[in-house]
Formats: sequence, C-alpha cells, structure tokens
Amino acid sequence: MDVESMFEYMPFNQEVGIEITHAEDGHAEGRIDLEDRHSSSPLTRVAHGGVTYALADTVGGAAVISAVEDITPTIDMRIDYLAPGTGEVMLGEAECTRVGESVATVDVVITDGEGERLATARGTYKTGGDSSDSAWDAEETRSRIGGE
Repeated sequence: MDVESMFEYMPFNQEVGIEITHAEDGHAEGRIDLEDRHSSSPLTRVAHGGVTYALADTVGGAAVISAVEDITPTIDMRIDYLAPGTGEVMLGEAECTRVGESVATVDVVITDGEGERLATARGTYKTGGDSSDSAWDAEETRSRIGGE
C-alpha cells in the first residue's frame, strides 16, 4: 500500500496542508508548512494546538497503516504541548511501539524546522477487524489512488 499517496488524497490533509513524506515498516514522517491561516493569534503566527494535534494524529496513523497495510482508525491520542509553533514548518515523526492484532500504539514527536520539540504524543489505533465496514473503504480507496 502506498501510504504517502493515500494520505495525499485525504481531503482534510489537502485543506490543512499536511504532507506525509515517508511511511514504511511502522515508521512515518510528515510536515506542514505553517501559514497565517494555521495561527491561533490574529497578531502573530502561533500554530493552533489543533494543527499540531492533526499533524501528530496523521503521522501516527500513517505509521500504523505502513505496518499493517490496512485502514487504522484512531482510538485515542494524548498530546503534550511543549513549545509554541512559531516557525515556518512543523515536522512530525512517528514510530510504532506495539502492533497487535487489535490495537497499535505509536509515539510521535513534533518539532520545528530547527529541531526544537514542540509536542510529544502517544496514540492508539484500531488494527483488527474488517475495514470493509469502516467509514473508510480500503478497497475503494486503493482503487481510486491506483494502489494495490
């Protein structure tokens, strides 16, 4: 499954500007180029916490999908905000710490372009079951993006 392409076609990612740059074997990386529209302040560019969370959740999901090669809805995510995102870019890196038959756990680190940690997160994603009855139709998604 070409995870990067799958996430490229996700309408939310297109709207917010999230890009998955690498996803393989339970590891994923992504980015968002920060713009004024991502700010929580009308006076300066300070990334809204929801933008940081969206990047963490998206990169975490890409890591799990790369490990199990199926759609993996988020069950839960906990995030700690460590510093404001005030630069030009936010980068996310996710690593699966456990991939089980029904649940996967992922650790995510969000940094700025200088390598400063902006947030850390831990997410759990559903890995078991039949994705054909999910809101995401895995087979239809694959066929639309030319996947396997």
